[in-house]
Amino acid sequence: MHPESRMWFYGLEQPLTEKQAEVLRELMDDFVGQWKAHGAQLAAAYRLMGNQCLVIAVDERQQQATGCSIDKSVHLLMEFGQRFEIDFFNRMLVFTADESGIEAYTPTALKAAITERKITPETLVMHSLAPTLGASGNGMIPLSESWAKRYL
Repeated sequence: MHPESRMWFYGLEQPLTEKQAEVLRELMDDFVGQWKAHGAQLAAAYRLMGNQCLVIAVDERQQQATGCSIDKSVHLLMEFGQRFEIDFFNRMLVFTADESGIEAYTPTALKAAITERKITPETLVMHSLAPTLGASGNGMIPLSESWAKRYL
């Protein structure tokens, strides 16, 4: 995808099971292959990382995503979440990632990890608010540069 592609980040507190991840991949494959805005096909892709974080991207140089088309993606994830009793929409989670995998922190857990010095201002966290793939860089930023810096 082009670096200027618009992106949306969704994360889960716990990873999906292999079966849930398989179902989500099938849904997302179908969805991005048929996703349209005002009848025009969107150039879209997704990536599921560690069965816990989902990034959806649209190359808007070809066709802009509209409010209705974005709503369709949200409803898809809401329905999937209801089916499996999971929540893609907890925007208070902070994600770290290393060779051992992805870890999600609630605000309470993040504060405790900071107090215990397991997490520092330099700890890399997922750039969940990046508006484009290019703005996300390699997908990670120091905690001190993230929205969660207020917990330092």
